[in-house]
Amino acid sequence: NSQGKEKGTYIRVAGTSRPVDEAVLKDLEYQGAGKSFDELVNVETDYEEEDSLRLCDDIRKHIAESQGIPMQKVRTITAVNLENWGVLKKNGVSYLPTNAFLLLTKNTFRYAKIQCALFKGENRAVFIDRKEFDGPVYEQIEGAFQFVLKHINLGATIDGIVRKDRYELPPESIREAIINSVCHRCYLDHSCVQVAIYDNRVEITSPGMLYGGLTMEQAISGRSKIRNACIAEIFSRMGIIEQWGTGFQRMIQGCKEYGV
Repeated sequence: NSQGKEKGTYIRVAGTSRPVDEAVLKDLEYQGAGKSFDELVNVETDYEEEDSLRLCDDIRKHIAESQGIPMQKVRTITAVNLENWGVLKKNGVSYLPTNAFLLLTKNTFRYAKIQCALFKGENRAVFIDRKEFDGPVYEQIEGAFQFVLKHINLGATIDGIVRKDRYELPPESIREAIINSVCHRCYLDHSCVQVAIYDNRVEITSPGMLYGGLTMEQAISGRSKIRNACIAEIFSRMGIIEQWGTGFQRMIQGCKEYGV
């Protein structure tokens, strides 16, 4: 192409051709090479054993919690496991941190955050409350989820003689959408995940397009392509995601049950 790679690469979006930006181009290059951004060694950061120990401990805690068992019954997790899962790379006798390792520990990436906001009305004109969550990406999920629960209405239904609290929107669908936005976002994009609460809806925006040529119809039907393989692996081990490709269907089912 006479325009060069940067200016001569286009993508199809909603029936139109648009020039790609730098983040999308880099993402496409990784796809073409069969690599994911999160599995690459981060050459700007040194490996710190303290970060590794904390991550291993947190993975065990999540496993215990998700399976409903005492932590003592969960096998010990070490840096060797992190290496096997692609989160650490070996260089002789030393470990090298990947981008995934950073995202799961000290997270020094400027845009790897979740920005939450409550707005008055049905647009972004007036803020009522806002909060930003940073740190390890798996901790951000719970913070953002609790922010939403704090700001959506909680009512009650009567089932026979039993009173049941019920949110106006399906909490599990919201949680699943937040997990999806963190797990499958493009971390090359200079944007944060955003969770916006309006009077009539909650919007969760994840940077980056659908991955690997996946269409919306395929995603909804359960087809899955993993942009961040290492993060997805750790989330799966932690019990944060159950099975790749089921998230959209669970979100939709939750909304149907709530009639929204």
